[in-house]
Amino acid sequence: MTRRIALAMGLLTGVLVLALAVPLVLFFRNTEAANLKLGMERDALVLATDLSALPVATWPARLAPYQQSTGARLTVLDSAGQVVYDSEGSKVGVKFTRPELVSALNGNISAGTRYSTTLGQQLTYVAVPIHHGAEIVGALRVSMPASLVESKVRNLEWGLVAALILVLVLSVVAAWAVARLLSRPLRRLVVGARLVGADPSSRVGDVHGTPEVQAIADALDETAARLQGGIERSQAVAEEASHHLRTPLAALRLRVEALSDSATGEQHVEAEAALTEVDRLTRRIDQVLALATTEAGTQLVIVDVGRVVDRSLERWQGASSEAGVELLGSYESVTVQAAPGAVERIVDELVSNALDHANTQVTVEVFSRDGLAVLQVSDDGVGIPEAERELVFDRFVRGTTARPGGTGLGLAMVRESARADGGEALVLATPVGTQIEVHWPIAGGVSVESGGR
Repeated sequence: MTRRIALAMGLLTGVLVLALAVPLVLFFRNTEAANLKLGMERDALVLATDLSALPVATWPARLAPYQQSTGARLTVLDSAGQVVYDSEGSKVGVKFTRPELVSALNGNISAGTRYSTTLGQQLTYVAVPIHHGAEIVGALRVSMPASLVESKVRNLEWGLVAALILVLVLSVVAAWAVARLLSRPLRRLVVGARLVGADPSSRVGDVHGTPEVQAIADALDETAARLQGGIERSQAVAEEASHHLRTPLAALRLRVEALSDSATGEQHVEAEAALTEVDRLTRRIDQVLALATTEAGTQLVIVDVGRVVDRSLERWQGASSEAGVELLGSYESVTVQAAPGAVERIVDELVSNALDHANTQVTVEVFSRDGLAVLQVSDDGVGIPEAERELVFDRFVRGTTARPGGTGLGLAMVRESARADGGEALVLATPVGTQIEVHWPIAGGVSVESGGR
């Protein structure tokens, strides 16, 4: 941001300087041209006054010092229009009919600019009459190169270029300093906002900025406080609801188990079906609670994904044997930042889902790739159609290949839980079965949830 402000200020300053420079150069050129003509007219009138008091034969001697000191071309005509003096020496004795000299012989002062074929350059000239009393006895023309003005203009332009560069440098430096001063509290505000986003219990605090910036920081802190209160209330409600639902379900399961143990025949089958339904309801409660906890947010810890998978697969070996599915594991120690229990819930959900759909084999792998910790769960079942690979992560959405009895919440919990910890979940295209991959940014440090079996 500091760089953008400095560049914007520099660009704005440059545009302003250029906008001022162009009319300034034009004004200077016009002013210098006018000053040149005024100076030439003043000198011409002084010389004409001197010549009027001298014999014509002495005019060249009077004019020579001026011509030598100024470099001007001087041309003098007598009353008949014949050149009596020409500093270039080419027109002496010639009758000259230049309009400005003819006008001067008629008593007028003429000035202008014209290209001289004799000198091969643009000349600025002034022609004045030479009076002897009331009589006009001749005319004097003073000519100077128009390049005198252009050289002064070029000097001004180079000066303006140097000034422009200096102003640009100074404006960029000043803008950089001001931008850093202004952006420092904004950077603190951004950092604080990110901390609040990651952990609602954090606060932005005092950013030492303008009242407007501090007001934003205070508003963020107020929002974070309300969010934290809502999170705590949501967690309390979720936990209380879970307790009130789990307790009767646990009691119900015990009673159904007792009936199943004593029942025979069709009654035993019905009791076992009831037990399955109770387990399904308990799992749904667990999934809803997991989603509620994910949305509420919590403090992250360091988790060893490999160790979590190691413990989880040991628990699932019995279920895989009953299902007639081989459960394979290949994992390395990779740590991530995640909510407590989140990785374990994700592993359990993916393994359970894979066992439900596998024909003969489920494979669970943990490895690192491109700075990410990757959990990959594969099965050799019927797979998920390409059109449904994203839909299966939506809540209460079940694919066309899903087994009966599902809730449509499991994979939704997996993705939302992964995203809450800065990760992602996706279904990969495979020739056979289904392959679901979850990845998180690798975190350093000692694992908090890395206990043994």
